[in-house]
Order: sequence, then structure tokens, then C-alpha cells
Amino acid sequence: MLKFALKNMGIKKVQIILIVISIVISAGVGVLAFNVSSQVSDGIESNAGYYSLIVGPAGSKTQLAMNSMYFTDEPLGTIPYSIVNDLLADNRVTSAIPYAMADNYNGARVIGTTSAFLKEKAIGSGDMFSDQEVCQAVIGSSIAKQNGLKVGDTIYTSHSASENSKHEKGILVVGILEETFSVYDRVVFTQIRTLWEMHDHGDGEEHEGMHATVCSILVNTKNPSYAMQLTNEYDGKVIEHDEEAFTLQAVEPMEVVRDVLSEADDTKYIVFVLCAIILIMNIIIISIITLLNMYHSAKEISLMRLIGISMKKINLLYIIQNSIIGLISTVVAFLVSRLCLVLMGDYVSSMGVVLNMSKVYLPEIFILVGIFLISVIPTVICTFVMAKRDSLAE
Repeated sequence: MLKFALKNMGIKKVQIILIVISIVISAGVGVLAFNVSSQVSDGIESNAGYYSLIVGPAGSKTQLAMNSMYFTDEPLGTIPYSIVNDLLADNRVTSAIPYAMADNYNGARVIGTTSAFLKEKAIGSGDMFSDQEVCQAVIGSSIAKQNGLKVGDTIYTSHSASENSKHEKGILVVGILEETFSVYDRVVFTQIRTLWEMHDHGDGEEHEGMHATVCSILVNTKNPSYAMQLTNEYDGKVIEHDEEAFTLQAVEPMEVVRDVLSEADDTKYIVFVLCAIILIMNIIIISIITLLNMYHSAKEISLMRLIGISMKKINLLYIIQNSIIGLISTVVAFLVSRLCLVLMGDYVSSMGVVLNMSKVYLPEIFILVGIFLISVIPTVICTFVMAKRDSLAE
């Protein structure tokens, strides 16, 4: 029966291709939409919970939060490092981590901070950079792989992609992070004073306002109420430093993340509605093609009946045939969704999330199984009705 089903499929290639395309589109889009939305949500939420508030220059709240936590876009500017000391002296604060973004290494972001910024990340090889030393770095696993770097190597960062803009002073790689399937895999982390020294002309002259400044400060408080108090105190606060005025803003990361994810959820629901429409079309197409197959196979069915093959076995033949088509189509749809994850990687990385092609969520399996069943059910119904109408059916 299986051999005959395969032979029958080979004869009706056009109809089968239509069914396969229909199933691949509906299953692939559904699985891809769920996977991407879930990975983006997980990736964004995972970092937001690390900090109570973020203090930085006035401007876009979303840009401040996304740049400080996910290294996206560009910093809003700089603020005096003295604010870090002010926050550390506040008895409501448990930690205040300076953050600065400047330069790049072969296109990868270079972040100046302290070792506390990476306290939640595991070191795969080597050690954490010292907060007392300069020109040491911990790099992401992707950077190490792509550039063939290992602990003990020296890297040279630059202002831009130009070779002429490279700094003369090198940075020693002292550690490599374990792979996290996040944006951390693609970043160089160093002590913040390294960036200050890199941008000092050597004669005490400051370059681009980097010396003794930070792009933001990531703060943890003893309890949530303190976070709210500090957010209100620092949001809109004006600081005078070296005869220059700096207007600050303070944001609560989870609040910003909720706003970002609410927009993503709206997009996700639109995609799911489109998937549902495609799925309905899928059922209609499969049902029509099944009926046409049964109609055009009337002579074949008559011959099989004449040689003693029961209608139940004939029905089983068509069920096996569409089951094979459904199984192949859902597998192809899954593979296509993984390929799309790879192709979408660069776009999603702009949101500070690295898509993991091997990440599979349980609902994805449910979607694939559900669509497989939907691809087979029309055949079962059609063959059952035909069997009922056939006076010779056993």
C-alpha cells in the first residue's frame, strides 16, 4: 500500500506541489512568528531585570535603555563620572555601574565598564578583567571565533572602520565569555578607564568628551520604592560640571521594556491572524485537491474494486499518501523557519537580541503537529464520505 501511494504521488506532482507549498507557508510562518517573538521577548526581558534604574543624558528613554542594556543604536551623549560617586554614596543604592560605548574592534562594539557589569555572565576561558588595571578586555565568544582570538592575544580598537583610525595602544584579551546566544557574544568589554586613556591625547587634552565621563549609569537599589524615588529625583535633574550643564534622565528598565514588547506583541498578533487566514486557505486547498484527486482517480478506484480491493483499503491509500505529504511539508516548513532565523539574525540583533537557530519552543511543536493533522483531516473526511456512499464498501 505504501509503495502504491508513493507511485501515485509521483504521477500527481502538480497537485502535490500545491499542497506542499500551502502547508509550508502556513506552518513556516506560524512557527517563525512564534519563535522570533518569543526569543525577542526572552532576550529583552532577561537583561531588564538586572537593574532598578538607568541614569543618563536627557533624550529618548528607549534609546537610553536599549543602548545601555543591549548595545543598540548610539549613546545619547555623556554625563560626568562624578554622578557615579554620588549614587554610590547614597544609602539607598547597592550598586552603580558606569557604562560607556566608544570605538569598535572589527565592527564589534567596545564597552567600557566595571567587572560588575558582567557578574551574571560566565567566563569560558581566562579571567575577568581587573578593575584596577587598564588595557585588559573580556570578549564575546563570537568575536573570539570570528577573529581567531584566544586568551593572551592583543587587539587594537579603532574610531571607525578605517585602518588609519586604530589606536596605537593595544588591549590584552584576558578572558572569553561562554556562549550566551545573546548580543554579549559580539561585544568587547574593558575597564572604563581604558576608554578614557584611549581618547586622551597624552597632553591632558580631552577627546570627544570621553575623559572622566560615562554614557549611562546602571543602578541597583535596596528595594523598588527606592528605585522610584531615585528615578523621580534624577529625571530632569541638571548637573553643573566644569562650567558645563548636563540635563539628566532616569528610566526604569522594565517600564521601557514593557513599552517595547507591547509594540512587538501587536505585530505578533497581526502575524498570527495572517497565519490563521493562510491556514483556512490551506484547509480549503487541500480539501479541493483531495476531491479532485478522488474524482480523477475514479477509474483507478473502479479497477481496484474489480480486483477485490476494499473501499477501506483504497481510503487508507489516500490517507497514507496525504500523511506522507503532510509530514514532509511540516518538516520542510520547520527547516525553512530555521533558515529564516539565520537570515533575520542581523535585523533582530539591532534590537540587542541574537536569534538562536537551535532554540525550539514547545508551542512550535504543537503548531507543526496541528497543521499536520489539518493537512490529513480533509482526506479522512472525503474518503469517509466516499466510503459511505459506496454501496459495495465493506
